[in-house]
Amino acid sequence: MKIVLNSKNCSARICQKGAELKSLVVNGRELMWNADPEFWANTSPLLFPMIGTLKNKKTVIGNEEYRIPKHGFARDFLLTKESESESSVVLSLTPNETTKSVYPFDFKFTIAYTLTENGIEITQTVKNNGAEDMPFCIGAHPAFACPGEFTDYHLEFEKEETAVIPNYNTKTGVYEHDNRRTIIENSKIMPLNHDMFMNDVLHMEHPASRAVKLLDKDGKGLCVKFPDFTGLGLWQAKNAPFLCIEPWCGSQDYDDCSGVFAEKQGVVIAKAGEEKTFTYTIEAV
Repeated sequence: MKIVLNSKNCSARICQKGAELKSLVVNGRELMWNADPEFWANTSPLLFPMIGTLKNKKTVIGNEEYRIPKHGFARDFLLTKESESESSVVLSLTPNETTKSVYPFDFKFTIAYTLTENGIEITQTVKNNGAEDMPFCIGAHPAFACPGEFTDYHLEFEKEETAVIPNYNTKTGVYEHDNRRTIIENSKIMPLNHDMFMNDVLHMEHPASRAVKLLDKDGKGLCVKFPDFTGLGLWQAKNAPFLCIEPWCGSQDYDDCSGVFAEKQGVVIAKAGEEKTFTYTIEAV
């Protein structure tokens, strides 16, 4: 089921399954990837309560082993519509038998989409309705259209960045903590090319910036602001005409991790009854 939002300058389409943002048009310009299955059949899946994959495909929660699927499970369910107006919608997910079998917590996950003057604000809220501490990862995976030559595009960060990122081992599905490469050094500008992504996702563990622009050679594009997220993933399918800019709290496992979910890199801990909110925006520039 598709949800359509409209405002003076913007429109958006959201799929109720996984609350996935499928389209964002600002002043007649589509910003999102079109989900062409030749490259990648998604546009912006949710990442909760897991990002990426687990070491040996398992993790420990409360002395028990669990197998949380890649990127969690929020993207797989039909979320409940809590409210809707012409320019906003709120959707939610609560536990069911499937979620409890892989993640034994009493949570409420809520996502709100609100059109702004030149884009959209997305707010994800996680509440711990249980009696014990609840660890979770949370993130976004929006893919932005990059028509034409990909090398005509670049990223412009809010602040100067230096990122020495861990290698992603495509066989084990985890990051190699001591095997790293530099993708940007003392600069706000990151030129782009397809070869950068041949070994999967680029994980900026602690970016100084909380905003980044994706711009073409004419300086036209979009800005993603992520004030509540601690990390950033950058990804595209092989030679694809899009780029994912992914605000993260947490990540997939590292080769030297303990295997305990609450000790994951970047994990968030919600106390009993606590609610945590994570907002990011997409704006045309």
